[in-house]
Order: sequence, then structure tokens, then C-alpha cells
Amino acid sequence: MLRVDGWVGLMQTSRTKVGQVDHMVARRHVFFVAGYDPIDPASQHRRFQREAAQFRATWNATTAISALQPSDDGTGGRWTVKARGPNWQTETTYELLDWHDIVLADFAHPAPQRLLDAWVGFGDYVVSGTLRRFFKAFWRFGLFFLTPFVEVVLFAILAALAGWGIATALASGGIAFVLLWLTVGAALFSLLMRWPGRRWRVSQALALFVFARRYARGQSDIDQRVGRFAQRLQACARAGTVDEILLVGHSIGAAIAIDALAQALACDPDLGRHGPSVRLLTVGSTIPQVALHPSAGRLRACTQRVADEATIAWAEFQARDDAINFYRFDPVTLTCRLDDDGRKPQIRRVHLHEMLTPATFQRYRWHFMRLHYQFVMANERRTMYDYFMLVCGPMPFSTMLGAARGPAELFSDDGSAVATSGDASQAAVSP
Repeated sequence: MLRVDGWVGLMQTSRTKVGQVDHMVARRHVFFVAGYDPIDPASQHRRFQREAAQFRATWNATTAISALQPSDDGTGGRWTVKARGPNWQTETTYELLDWHDIVLADFAHPAPQRLLDAWVGFGDYVVSGTLRRFFKAFWRFGLFFLTPFVEVVLFAILAALAGWGIATALASGGIAFVLLWLTVGAALFSLLMRWPGRRWRVSQALALFVFARRYARGQSDIDQRVGRFAQRLQACARAGTVDEILLVGHSIGAAIAIDALAQALACDPDLGRHGPSVRLLTVGSTIPQVALHPSAGRLRACTQRVADEATIAWAEFQARDDAINFYRFDPVTLTCRLDDDGRKPQIRRVHLHEMLTPATFQRYRWHFMRLHYQFVMANERRTMYDYFMLVCGPMPFSTMLGAARGPAELFSDDGSAVATSGDASQAAVSP
């Protein structure tokens, strides 16, 4: 790995305190693929800035974040982060491989069409056995899948009962009663879908499962976008201006990241063998949400291709506290995996409640989406997994993975990078 250039004086002033730190990343390029989320790049940039404040407090670091630089096509963007501790400094380019416009296009379909598509998809998941596989893989994800459909049924029952009562009070019977009942019931159902449905993200969850089914079948609108993501990865690797490329996929964005990386490898089989190291991080991953469908053969081949590439390190972080990921489940073999046996991805099980203070965790205990997003937010406490330290910190990705307690054992209380052991140094140069 590369020694940090340009900051030798800074390093020398603190070596007597923490020892010599030889393996550090001076420049990193992070590509981030979000999940099925309508949040635009400007909102993501604001959220990153907000979370960076917590990162600074937790790790005694400083950060300087540039303004958002929109992409040429107006759908994505990037910014730079200069992070610094007492004896380290790293510059990260954080680029969004953005597809929120595709999500918004799904939301723009008429509500009746979206509901019909969701129920057609539900039937497909049941008949194909995919729903059964969800429960077998991680029962909490199976419940997550069922929840929006149950909520829609409850909304329909409540609206029908309320409509019946109002129609009974206002109409004596006949066609007028039926029309009033249907009209009032439909209006109440629409109201319930907006509140509390919008707060509970019912429509977003239904649209997610529709998208996942179409993606599994090769019928989504994202294929062309994934090809562009692959081209960006190749261009960054060819440029060779950074020490490390880190591709991050969150939620179903992990499947898209895998897809893009496999396409990049198909175009350039030597990706990762020349230029900067290429690393893959999947967090809160729902790759099996797509891969467990019988029609998802292409995605299963992509995950296997990435897993087989010896030069690319791949780590997947999973948490029992997150009902939306697949806990203790291998996204490549699609089987339960309890121990790290050396296969890729390197599966690390973490606890979201250890990343937050007890008060914060209790506040979000039943806010499943908020806990799901903790994987890409700043921690309030130091632990084995810290997203901001992985993307903004000075340690190579593999060094972080090689440490049993992750960044918690690689940085001292004042934020200084601690000299790595021989084992950790070796991990820094292994795929």
C-alpha cells in the first residue's frame, strides 16, 4: 500500500506517541449506490454533511466537505471530503451512482396501476416460492415483505366499513347506497394510503417489491444505468489517481453495485490488477431479495463472478437489529452461513445498538427504516463497523477488515492512527 505523501511532517510529529503508521490511504474514490430511495443528490449531500458532524465528534477528527458537483447528465453528483486526525489526512471523492430518478418515475405511475402491479407481484412471489425462501433465509425480512400488503388490506377493510356506515346513514338503499358506499370507501382508502400510509412508507415498500421482481426478470428500467455505472468504475481505475476505489451498495443498491462491478469485470478482466485496488462493501444488503427469485439467474451469475475475482476484496456487514437485510445469509451461495470460513464475501455480523447510545437506539427501536440507514450514517460510539471511517479514514479497506475490532482498535482516543501489527499490515495488501 502507499504511504501518505505530502504529510510526512505531520506523521513524524506524532510517531513517538502512537508508533509508525506505514500503511495509509492518501486518496480514495468512493462510489455509492443507494437503495430504493427517492432522495436526490442534493439531499444526500446535506445528509452526508450532517452525519459528518457526528463522525468528527466520535473520532476526534476534522472534515472539510466541498459543495456538490452535479454530474453532466444531471442525475448524479460528487463531492470531496478532506478528513484529518492528529497523524493522518485523507482525501476522498464521494460519487453517487444515482438512480433516484428511476424510483421517482415508478412513483409517478397512477395509484391504481401501482396497486395492481404490487398484487400481481405478490402472487408471483408466492407461486414461485420466493416468499417461502424469504422466510427461510431470514424470517424478519419475510415479515417486512408482508407488512405493506397487510397494511393495504387493513386500510381497505377500514375504508369499506366506514363507507358502509356513512352510506347507511345518508342513503336508504338501492343504487344510491352502492354509489355512495363505493365513493366514500375509495376516498377514505386513498386518504389512509396518504396518512398514515405515507408515514409508514407503504407505497414505497410496494413499489420496491415491484421493482425487485422486474429486476429479477430483467424487465426493469435500470439496465442502461447499470452499464453507465460500470463505465464510471472502469474510467476511475484507468485514471489511476487514487490509492483505493471503494464501491458501496446499500439495501437493494447492493445488488445493483454487484451488477455494475460484474459488468466492469466483463469489459476489463484485469480490473483490480492494474491501477488502484478495487474493494466492495455491501451493507444492509438485500441481494437475496432479487437473487432468490427463480428468474434472477443473471444476478446470481454476477455475484458469483465478483466472488471469484481474487483481486477484489468484498465485505458484507449484516445486523440482526435490521429487519430489512438478510442476517447470517450468504448472498452468493444463498444459504445460511454462521461462520466466516474464508469464502467471499467476508461476512461480518454487527450490532446496530452498539453504534448508537442507548437513548438513541430506544428512540429508533421501532423505526425500521431509520435503523436500516444506520449502515450508511455516522456512529455515536466506536465499534467494529463505522461507515464514515471506512470511506473517509486513512486505513486501507482490508486493514479495517483485518482488525478484530475494526477501527475501534486502529485509532486512539485522541483520533490518532495506531501503528498496525504485522498481521494487520499483511491484511492491508491481501485482496
